[in-house]
Amino acid sequence: MAELPRSRPPDLTRLAVRRAAPGDEGELVELWRELWDHHVALAPAFALRDRDSAPWVRVVRERLCDGASAIWVAAPAAGPVQGFCVAEIERAAGPLRERQRGVITELAVRPASRRQGIATDLVDAALAWLREAGIGRVEVRVLSRNEGAQAFWRARGFGDFVDVLERRL
Repeated sequence: MAELPRSRPPDLTRLAVRRAAPGDEGELVELWRELWDHHVALAPAFALRDRDSAPWVRVVRERLCDGASAIWVAAPAAGPVQGFCVAEIERAAGPLRERQRGVITELAVRPASRRQGIATDLVDAALAWLREAGIGRVEVRVLSRNEGAQAFWRARGFGDFVDVLERRL
């Protein structure tokens, strides 16, 4: 009996990290939803109102056009995006000496493509962009229950800064 052809994963040795561009919206929305679903499993506060794609597409397009935001994707020459990272430059409150800071707001890699250095490459691109913009400090917000993400960020030199406490009413 002949074997059925197997679908092969993308050649991850030939991934390129690049700035996201118009046309990437569909894949970014798909990955962003996967990331959000993961967060909902850890904290119900992240539950979505609905599964409509339109708001997600608007968010991606806004960030593609906003000079204070940048999205990077990791993708093979031909094939789907395997990961993405979003970074933003935020203005600090009025009297603070630090006038602005960088924030990495999103980072996701498809489960089948993890542990291959893709997230590190995406974060390196974001940090380089922030450094070139004159940013001296970068924040990342990680769920306390997300042990894998906590370990990833700490291994890259990020440490405790502010605890966000919550209380349900």
